[in-house]
Amino acid sequence: MLIGVFLAFQRMRTAPCANFKTNNPAMSKKVEVLIVGSGSAGIFAGTWLSRFNIPCTILERRRGPLQIGQADGVQCRTVEIYESFGVSEELLRESYHVLEVAFWASDERGGIYRQSRAADTAPGLSHMPHVILNQARMNGLMLGQMDKFSKGKQGIEYGWEVKSVEVDETRADDPSAYCVKVVAEKDGKKETFDAKYVLVCLNSCMMLLAFTESWIGVRWRS
Repeated sequence: MLIGVFLAFQRMRTAPCANFKTNNPAMSKKVEVLIVGSGSAGIFAGTWLSRFNIPCTILERRRGPLQIGQADGVQCRTVEIYESFGVSEELLRESYHVLEVAFWASDERGGIYRQSRAADTAPGLSHMPHVILNQARMNGLMLGQMDKFSKGKQGIEYGWEVKSVEVDETRADDPSAYCVKVVAEKDGKKETFDAKYVLVCLNSCMMLLAFTESWIGVRWRS
């Protein structure tokens, strides 16, 4: 379930960030941590930061919360992460538990028959099961924890599309510097975010390819 790419551009600090907004291109919004993407990886990262009272801003391209799941399976080790946040009971209660896998084969009459069965999870791998639950609901569980840890001060800003990311390498070693500049657009208006630390949480290889080639200028070799 957790398919994400975390690109860390600057060492994280826990000092409070200036929390203001502006659509003036000449000004910028300073944030300690900027997270791009509110899929499972982005939400987990944001919830973890809020748990330790580290302020962050999460930008999401969608216009609102996920409604239909895109990856509904939760591996047993991922369920352990939910357990660490205190929400595994809800996840286990609401989900379908995958206990075994059936293997089917075709028969001589053109039909199929069950050839064999096997346990879904290897014995001893985890004390949690492999489960299936709508990803929108899984995200909702973690967003509830984010709201709880941040006391309602942290959430997701929807409708933002990131246009560019620039890193000022001359200031990268300065822990107090906002050395990453991110330009994002919403409703035709662009805004600049100056961040100390950026997490890019992408949920597909194609988005990763687009990010590395368009944003940071890295070309993949065939």
